Amino acid sequence: MLRLYISVITVLMSLASSVYAMPSFARQMGVSCNTCHSQNAYPSLNAFGRQFKASGYTMLGKQGMIESSDKKNFLSLPETLNASFVVKIRGKDGDGSARKLEFPDEAAVVIGGRISEHVGSFIEVGYDSADDKFGLANFKLPITYTLENYTLGFVPYRTDGFGPSASFEVLNTGAVRNARVLEERKVISAQQYIGTASEAEGLGLYLYTDMWNIVYSAWVPTNGTINDYAPANYARVVLTPRLGEWDIGFGGQAWWGTAKRDHDDSGLTPRLEEKTDAFALDFQAMGSINELPLSFFVTYASAENDPLSIYNKGVNTKSAITFLSEVAISPSVFMLSAGYRDANNGKASDASDDAGIIGIKYFFMENVEFQLDYTHYLDQSVNNNQVLFMLYSAF
Repeated sequence: MLRLYISVITVLMSLASSVYAMPSFARQMGVSCNTCHSQNAYPSLNAFGRQFKASGYTMLGKQGMIESSDKKNFLSLPETLNASFVVKIRGKDGDGSARKLEFPDEAAVVIGGRISEHVGSFIEVGYDSADDKFGLANFKLPITYTLENYTLGFVPYRTDGFGPSASFEVLNTGAVRNARVLEERKVISAQQYIGTASEAEGLGLYLYTDMWNIVYSAWVPTNGTINDYAPANYARVVLTPRLGEWDIGFGGQAWWGTAKRDHDDSGLTPRLEEKTDAFALDFQAMGSINELPLSFFVTYASAENDPLSIYNKGVNTKSAITFLSEVAISPSVFMLSAGYRDANNGKASDASDDAGIIGIKYFFMENVEFQLDYTHYLDQSVNNNQVLFMLYSAF
């Protein structure tokens, strides 16, 4: 185990020293990454980051524009194509399990930002370590209109692993897979534990204000061309009040209905049916006590058991509640985390699936993160302890 730790740390330190550039959205806005991200640093969003996302990534800063002199043509493009390269390297080691070094675990080219005044984009061509190939991992084309304090968004999307919450999500609770405080997503997020990070494609609709937002999506749990389909449903409600210096967020999610689709082109087999019945509640609070930055996250999620369910084919309801706290010793630079999961996996026996986690995060730069997590699984006879190293960089 010690040899793995030393080798991973050596690799991470050597890579971190060569990364200096800002990701694509920071280029478009001409601001620091921390303008949009909270004291927990990337990927956690603050209030301004929520506004930028709600705009469909169309807000502008210092970047120059290419605009048509004939306003009838409505051309309004940033003068630079905003692209980023993202890479994540992970190393794992645990009791009763083989050492694993994922080099990379993820790698992606992301093109995102403003297409026009009312249209933005998020396109990710990513590396799949399981299949050892690149493909279209995520695609969103938000179309937005703002009237006074309200923003209405319409979002065609597809994703290889974010679920229908990929349509629009602003909290940092793990409600969507890529917005989580620690890397061990199924330990610190009940939504991730019940399996909501599925393939998905659909049409999302959201209404956003600084104080609240609501989302609805019709979606199918697949990622690619589909035939003769009927969608399932997803809804999200979030409140984001501010209490003094504390940024508060709480809300609920619901997945329901049965998605149906042909799973071959012949039309000779019955349509595939996939049930999606589940719900979740979550809460976050980010602020400070005596000038010490603190964050708290609580999530609860439950998925009904059914042979056709994409979340739970067990014999009982699958559920989890998670608690996570984080103190930013140095805001957006160095953080300590501790959390606990109380879970039931829905099986007929050995259903308890509790775990505790502690972690540290250090950002060499705003766009380069080193993370170390230790997880203790309380109810499993093997692999009771696991250590994870992770280096994430985006430039």
